[in-house]
Amino acid sequence: MNASRSPIDSVYKSPDPFAPGNMVFGQKLTEGNSGLIAWLRTYERTPSTITPQPKLLVERIGIFPSSGDIRRMVGDPITVLEHLRTLYASEALDVDDSDGLSLTFTEWRFKICLSKSEILLKVESRGDVALMQKKTAELLDRIEEKNSSEFW
Repeated sequence: MNASRSPIDSVYKSPDPFAPGNMVFGQKLTEGNSGLIAWLRTYERTPSTITPQPKLLVERIGIFPSSGDIRRMVGDPITVLEHLRTLYASEALDVDDSDGLSLTFTEWRFKICLSKSEILLKVESRGDVALMQKKTAELLDRIEEKNSSEFW
């Protein structure tokens, strides 16, 4: 019977590893001590082979450069959204209307979210900062062109 038990099993007094009196990472499990703190301390000291998050974030930004969220006040956000849909949807690979308008093209994409008096625009490209900047300027011009035509 002892032959089937591992050396780790010898620290347990009962089949339940978290029962009071059992040992985890050299600490006795007592009421209120599940061994979690000891595990966290051990895990904390272990060197990580995972790439740090800031480096991953910088790499991700380089892969998909983004304009960030650009807010623009407009007279009628729905009219502006429909104008952009008319101009760009026929060329898009994917059109998503679930939260405003998202259009995806082969090398870039944009998303517009609406509120009562403004739109929120975000443009991204596939590793091409110049294209992202060009498309952002183009979309802002189209938005401004439609917005100013509403008032005249």
